[in-house]
Amino acid sequence: MPLENDTKKIKLLILTPTLECGGSEKYVALLSNNINSEKFAVTVAILNNARPFYTIKNSTVNIIDLKVKHVRNSLIKIMRLTAAENPDIIFTTANHLNIYIAVFRRFFSKRIVIIARESNVVSINNTKTKFPSLYNWLCKKYYQKLDFIICQSQYMQADLLNNYNIKREKTLILNNPVETGVLSSQSSLQNVHPKRGKFITVARLSDQKGIDRLLRSIAKLSKPFNYYIIGEGEKKEAIKSLIVKLHLQNKVFLEGRKENPFSGHEDAELFLMGSYYEGFPNTLLEAGVLGIPVIAFNAPGGINEIIIDGENGLLIKDNDEAAFAFAIEKAQAANFNRGQIKAFTEKRFAVNHIVKQTEDLFVQLYNMAKHK
Repeated sequence: MPLENDTKKIKLLILTPTLECGGSEKYVALLSNNINSEKFAVTVAILNNARPFYTIKNSTVNIIDLKVKHVRNSLIKIMRLTAAENPDIIFTTANHLNIYIAVFRRFFSKRIVIIARESNVVSINNTKTKFPSLYNWLCKKYYQKLDFIICQSQYMQADLLNNYNIKREKTLILNNPVETGVLSSQSSLQNVHPKRGKFITVARLSDQKGIDRLLRSIAKLSKPFNYYIIGEGEKKEAIKSLIVKLHLQNKVFLEGRKENPFSGHEDAELFLMGSYYEGFPNTLLEAGVLGIPVIAFNAPGGINEIIIDGENGLLIKDNDEAAFAFAIEKAQAANFNRGQIKAFTEKRFAVNHIVKQTEDLFVQLYNMAKHK
């Protein structure tokens, strides 16, 4: 339903492919639930909301399901919605949707500010698509048509500047936000010294997330442990097979997808991250809010912008699985200060802080466009 006094607010149209389980989708929900409704009249258009995982609870936000199966078929419905909503800003939040809107930028009014938020490292992510050369060419040719691009990490920004000829002044680094007070519990802040190590990973079961190299790493450990993996994905059966091959059936437990993935694991001794590349992983922030130290490969992306080696975790040379196993044992003996990890995470990445920075950017770009 239309909001009262919409004409006095900046009209923001957020475009997202889905609200399924994923980092970009979670960001859309967090932004929508925490945005200042006194300043912004927000419509969230979901291309296909058939299987929502995240919920937008903010009653002032107008939610529209476009019921489009594929991004490539969404242009007409997006154009019709844009004509009906007459937004001041269009905010698109996923790589393939960003490309799509950039290609068709000429069909949108020049007075509308189009802002894209990158969810991954573009040059790496493009190699994982069905047509890598085409995606890369489209980015090089059309990404410059976007009015502004939000990057989650320094690595992501450098990738756009160096590989896609994007002007620095058209980009800004805004990290992912994390909710504070929702995940945290007093029990998680105690220094943990279990008789049997307890490790956790929250990740999509895909090639990118490197669960295979985590399993090979922990198979090298001599001390007893329990390792819990929360998530679903196309590599689930392959991961099950590898668990059997490595004789880890009594140590590794696949728990599937959970609405609150850390629930019951707030006392985990370590969070293990095996990703081959990342944007700016939400799960590391969520682990940090609980005071859980992280062991991660120093892979491309924003991981090393979250983890300060020796303070809130340990960074391992990428793909050195023996070193990763050694780092787990080192971390178990390190006695990390979980309270300090929590405070550090909340200070840098609290949702109210990141959302306020995002709102300020929207206002600035809107005012600049209005005075052109």
